[in-house]
Amino acid sequence: MKFTKEVIKMIKTFIINKVSHNPNILTSITCSHFQITRPTVYKYINELVEDKIIERLGSNRSPNYQLVETVYNWRYENNQLEEDILWTKDMAPLLKDIKSNVKEICQYGFTEMVNNVIDHSESGSLTIQLSVDYLNLKIQVSDSGIGIFEKIKTTLGLEHPKQAILELAKGKFTSDPENHSGEGIFFTSRVFDTFLIFSHQLRFVGFGNDNGFLFDERSDLPGTTVHMEIKKDSAILLKEIFNEYADPDKDPSFHKTRIPVALMQHEGESLLSRSQAKRLISRFDRFTEVILDFKGVTQIGQAFADEAFRVFTNKHPDVHLTTINTSADVSNMIKRVQSTK
Repeated sequence: MKFTKEVIKMIKTFIINKVSHNPNILTSITCSHFQITRPTVYKYINELVEDKIIERLGSNRSPNYQLVETVYNWRYENNQLEEDILWTKDMAPLLKDIKSNVKEICQYGFTEMVNNVIDHSESGSLTIQLSVDYLNLKIQVSDSGIGIFEKIKTTLGLEHPKQAILELAKGKFTSDPENHSGEGIFFTSRVFDTFLIFSHQLRFVGFGNDNGFLFDERSDLPGTTVHMEIKKDSAILLKEIFNEYADPDKDPSFHKTRIPVALMQHEGESLLSRSQAKRLISRFDRFTEVILDFKGVTQIGQAFADEAFRVFTNKHPDVHLTTINTSADVSNMIKRVQSTK
């Protein structure tokens, strides 16, 4: 059977999109999806191999496939570095054919994360890695400094580094307020498809403009590594994410934040006390709107709810608190404390 160019393109696109998650069964799932023979699929796979889009690993009888990935590495001494110079000199020339919106996101994430290393990490050096395949771009920035969670813990006097991720989730946190706005990680984590932070025994994982998750790592990874991934065909616009967290009735700056409350539940800890609520609402007065996402939180205590939804709102009537994804128990407790105003 002879296929049209459109059908051939469709088959090859399917192979390219499925290869990363189906390296061992790529041939069989393609046959099944298009109802075509194995020799036909082999023909198109071989063409993609010849074009250096995918590569074959393993034996001919049991092949594995993956996208061809080109990796670039740089290492710099942290001595009078300027992040925009590094971008222009090393990174930008490799991305000249990338869509303008994706390139802008990469430039923003790269310069913000590199600047964090330069100004905050206390590291003597940094390493950068760029990985490029047919579908994706991956940027990784690593240092050997104090570690981002430990830095925030020390700056704010927190009890445990795990509490630091909540401050990053809020945004507007910086250990150097005279020279930084504290917006870099907040927005970078929302414009990339995947955003990860590894530091010592903690790992934060975020997926686009959505809530993130905190995990414990078995190994102790020194310093901080930030990993950012984005699809080459991403339609995300940096300015749209900025606008989502701005207040159109005021100046177009960072006025709104969204916080995953579940990040406070360290190792199954219940949210019961006023001290926990005070950590949650710390720095809320810097915003005009705070969205509290209770996904994953089944209940809260009366003291916790009272501090956040009665005491704080009475003291700061200009800050509008909105709740989403609340369970019936959480909603009832909030209504209970608000009724005592």
